[in-house]
Amino acid sequence: MTTDANDRDMSRPTERITGAAHPLDTTDPAAPLTDLEPLREVVGDASVVGLARGAHGAREFGRMTHRVLRLLVERLGFRSLAIEADARTAAAVDSWLRTGRGDVASLLSNDHSWWRTSEFLEVLHWMRAHNGHRPDDPVRLVGLVGVDAVDMSVHEQDFAATILRWRDETGHRILYWSGSHSAVGHARSVAWTPGEGGDADRNAGSYLREQLGAEYLSAGLTFHHGTVDLDGEPVRVPAPPSDFTDAVLGDAGLERYLLDLRAGGVATEHLADAPAKLRLIGPRYDPTRPASMSGGPLSEFFDVVLHTRAVTPTTPAR
Repeated sequence: MTTDANDRDMSRPTERITGAAHPLDTTDPAAPLTDLEPLREVVGDASVVGLARGAHGAREFGRMTHRVLRLLVERLGFRSLAIEADARTAAAVDSWLRTGRGDVASLLSNDHSWWRTSEFLEVLHWMRAHNGHRPDDPVRLVGLVGVDAVDMSVHEQDFAATILRWRDETGHRILYWSGSHSAVGHARSVAWTPGEGGDADRNAGSYLREQLGAEYLSAGLTFHHGTVDLDGEPVRVPAPPSDFTDAVLGDAGLERYLLDLRAGGVATEHLADAPAKLRLIGPRYDPTRPASMSGGPLSEFFDVVLHTRAVTPTTPAR
């Protein structure tokens, strides 16, 4: 029995992804970082790493981001975390990170609910512990929301400009923890309902890639199904429709993995060529009409994907 070219072209991309993926052992922030070593190689000399999450309120995303931050700080010398939070609030938290004075949970009380979680507080307490041992070489926090504008394109440009300015002022390598804004590509189209075209806008990641070139690395946190917390309520998220890229990633048969989309070869050619459509969960979500982001192949959004098959809700900070 022979297999012709058409059969090969139609073979399931998930089988190829499974062969190329690097399994990740855990999302436990305190666990050894050995399984994340492939990410260290991918980051290389990048001065800014964007980490985009596909959903608000997913515990595993917060914990995986914590692990990535540990890797970048402990192994690669990163010294700043940039988040899409109010700049004044972040400045107050940054002061706490350096001095330990005050109550960090209270400082976050007026910001978005996705920052008022136990998982994010664990990140901050880890940063504070690190700084307590290294007061002359602290890990800093910078908030990116500093302009009052309705036009999202204004925010995108300001996010990128703030990161670049902070980089120039501090000389730090920076982890940018974001929603979908850190993805690269020329433009992304966000549709909040099926069939809606959405506005095709450049985002912060594309401006960072334009300015930094290969010194900007874009990573994506994706998932297949589970439950997330949206404004204090657990919301079940079923498996994605088959036309979503999340479905292809989730069918790879691994609980969690890292996939380098720059590696090339048959394992990732489907994701490098086929148009991508990714779910966006939160701050609102309708399972019958999932919001999506599209605008090009997955490899134009991200250089690397960290996929978790099932997620659970974050825990509100107490």
